[in-house]
Amino acid sequence: MATFKLHFMASDHMVYEGDAESVSVMTTEGSIGILAYHSNLIMAVVPGIVEYVPAGKGAEAAGMTGKQISVVSDGLLKVENNDVMILVDTAENPEEIDEARAKRAEEKAREDLKRANSNRDVALASAELSRALSRIKASKSKHHL
Repeated sequence: MATFKLHFMASDHMVYEGDAESVSVMTTEGSIGILAYHSNLIMAVVPGIVEYVPAGKGAEAAGMTGKQISVVSDGLLKVENNDVMILVDTAENPEEIDEARAKRAEEKAREDLKRANSNRDVALASAELSRALSRIKASKSKHHL
């Protein structure tokens, strides 16, 4: 399968840098899947799950075979000339997620959503709820990977 260069970065660490076969990410326009030679674009990333398939000897040497997932916060996606860059504030692997803490965050976000008095409050609570649900989903998936 054809590959592209993937640069996947959180504000405090590099998640993955190397060849990849595919990546799927949630954007303000919905979920987008990217394969080699995708058309150029720039989009906003929303809280959710990024799935990617590393490729090549570097990925194999790092033990990264098959689909990988990370829970991300807001950020930016840029595709240009078979080079994909994902920049996000935070990114967590499933094994790093405390499921109980994520469930508490979900409950708090639901309460905040009920009490929201402005569009801004609704947007903030909705983003927190989305992130909490993504973290719970990824946490459960770590048992099936």
